[in-house]
Amino acid sequence: MKKHTAHVITVAVTLGVLAIGAGVFAWSGLYNIGADDHHTKPVFAVLQTLRDRSIHVRSEDLTVPNLDDPQLILKGAGQYAAMCTSCHLSPGVNDSELRVGMYPQPPNLSKVHVDPKDAFWVIKHGIKMSAMPAWGKAGHDDPTIWSMVAFLEKLPGMTPAEYKAIVAKAPPDEDMDMDEGGSHSHGDSDAHAHDAAAMGGMDMKGMDMSGQGAASAPSPATVGSVGTKPLGDGHTHP
Repeated sequence: MKKHTAHVITVAVTLGVLAIGAGVFAWSGLYNIGADDHHTKPVFAVLQTLRDRSIHVRSEDLTVPNLDDPQLILKGAGQYAAMCTSCHLSPGVNDSELRVGMYPQPPNLSKVHVDPKDAFWVIKHGIKMSAMPAWGKAGHDDPTIWSMVAFLEKLPGMTPAEYKAIVAKAPPDEDMDMDEGGSHSHGDSDAHAHDAAAMGGMDMKGMDMSGQGAASAPSPATVGSVGTKPLGDGHTHP
């Protein structure tokens, strides 16, 4: 009994000392929190594991709708163009002025595939201290978020021409500011509008892209030639 009590006391004292040490370290300001000074590999590994497991545990029971629905994909294209391109880029764009200064750097979603359940959870709830907003708090309901997930399933490998065409055909984002012509703004004060007919007709995975769409496509600065820096996408980052 005495040994057990001594063991408990030893553990409690050790944990107390560690807690005090952690508090002193945090208060000292020795750890550089600047985004231009990256985490050490051990710290990054811990944070990465914490992030991945947290997302997976909370998303694994989600029910995924039909992500091959052409109308769902089309709606998601407009949402993505309006809100996501400054951080997560678009086909033919290598980087942006905003993204290059962020840490951790957002993934280029035109080149990587994300698990649909994980993508939904992250879009809806965001990620602490990463500048990834919780779009569910910004008035985006679950069907709208699933439309973005559906589009993300098709985005990797999409050509710049295909991207511009599908965005031009997409319905307007009711949550974004509307100009007099009925097209939606992509966060740039110029709010360039593009007619789908100007993109020419094309088919992509069962979707007829030859008609005129209500939405505006991203400005040339967003989906232009490789190396072009896209303009702001309308959402702010802490």
